[in-house]
Amino acid sequence: MARTQLTPAADSTWTGYSLSERDRRWNAAREAGARAGFGCILIPPSAAPRNLRPSSANARGNRADCRYFTQMEDAVFILPTDGRAPTVVTDRGVGNAWFTDSRPANRDWTAATAEALLAAGMERARIGVTGLIGGKVTHVRAYGGVAIHGPLDEAIRRLPDATFEDATDTIGLLRYVKSSEEISCLRRATAIAEVGIDEMIENARPGVDEAVLYARVTRAMLELGSENYHWALKTGPLDGAGDRFTEPPIGRRLQPNSLITNEVTAIWGGMVAQEVQPIILGPIPDEWKRLADIQREFFEEGLRRMKPGTPFGDLIDFGAKFGESRGVQTIFSMHGRGTGNDGPLLTSRAKGEKVRSLLVEKGNAWVFKPSVISLDGRLDFQWGGDVVVTEKGGESLFDRAPGFVSITG
Repeated sequence: MARTQLTPAADSTWTGYSLSERDRRWNAAREAGARAGFGCILIPPSAAPRNLRPSSANARGNRADCRYFTQMEDAVFILPTDGRAPTVVTDRGVGNAWFTDSRPANRDWTAATAEALLAAGMERARIGVTGLIGGKVTHVRAYGGVAIHGPLDEAIRRLPDATFEDATDTIGLLRYVKSSEEISCLRRATAIAEVGIDEMIENARPGVDEAVLYARVTRAMLELGSENYHWALKTGPLDGAGDRFTEPPIGRRLQPNSLITNEVTAIWGGMVAQEVQPIILGPIPDEWKRLADIQREFFEEGLRRMKPGTPFGDLIDFGAKFGESRGVQTIFSMHGRGTGNDGPLLTSRAKGEKVRSLLVEKGNAWVFKPSVISLDGRLDFQWGGDVVVTEKGGESLFDRAPGFVSITG
């Protein structure tokens, strides 16, 4: 497979999202917050990246709302809905291209959060707080939310006449529709992930150290400017009973006729791309070929059905029924793309019941990797990658041919 051609990170010209993108996000949040009756939107201190392991998506998504509005990892963001400028709290009172200064926390986020709310005049306000619970399309794996409750408890004590209510979906549904700048970054992240897949295909051979393979794929993506991410590698026999790793697997070597499955993840401009490409170190058995052929049809029809205005319930039901006449099980597997832990989340475990009435919208983005499973559950084929929704349906951001890659040399 020919390596995707990209400009090295050192030569890249992307320097951050524009001020017009900042204004788009802030204005949309003001309007949504005002419609919900909030005096302000509060992005509180959130759990540290490793607190919600083992999911890499959780680690990346804990502070996604903060990054979305400030382009920083650690900050408190208070956005009045009456048109005033936001109040930002950072550890040392620093700013960036999106805001020139901030209130210093000096590591005491508990006091700083309450004092910033008081300074913003929110003593009697109805305050919308993001990340109190998992949402429909953000923080979707963090069922108990991501907000640290110490600062919130202190804010409630210091502002007894204010009310604090969840605004996870109020903000999440803004993040759900991507701007042209975000889609451009996702395209770049997808292209970097494709380089990672190329690297895996070039290096995966019987006898290769799996940790070395993992490292080479990671290095290829980092060299092109991706942020680091603990992407998933699963290796094992052809019956699918392999072992899954999100760190370099130490002390293992690839075996002949191994099945390699993966979730190769790259990040550019904060947008998290994921590409899935199964590989067999040997010829493809007929029973796997059949599943791959069905999955190709499933994938293509799924793209056609991703039209704006379609309820997710329709997609879920289509996915569940697609395999009935073909003698297989099928699942409309997908989850949202964005700054971290985005939804909707549809998997064999996450059935999507709370998003059935949610509508597909132009500008949505997700990784689409529908599953085709043998009736006995022994074989499970997934393939796919990043997709954006246009007026005509889903558009793939990658151009790999559907199906397995077979390495026999």
